[in-house]
Amino acid sequence: MPAVLLMAIAICFEVIGTVCMKLSDGFNMILPSILMLVFYGLGFVAFVACIAKVQISIAYALWTAIGMVAISIIDILFFDAHLSNTKIIAFILISLGVVGLTFEPQKKVTHD
Repeated sequence: MPAVLLMAIAICFEVIGTVCMKLSDGFNMILPSILMLVFYGLGFVAFVACIAKVQISIAYALWTAIGMVAISIIDILFFDAHLSNTKIIAFILISLGVVGLTFEPQKKVTHD
């Protein structure tokens, strides 16, 4: 499976797991709590498969940054979080940093 697809799957599962964490109400709601663990587990499996093909520093930067932006958008749209100019600037800076990391030439990962 291509690394980019594994990364997308890992990010999606991590985002869904984080939404389930919010919905679990501090582990007081059993179904969202269980789903959180399931989705985080699936996300980590996909991430581990991804880092077998991509440098971990690049993969982790993408995983956390894209996941953070996605969660923030979901928080704003569905959980009434406040969007400020500071947050917008921070999102832009984080995104630029991740883009900068992905343009760095990558060496093929080998496990000898």
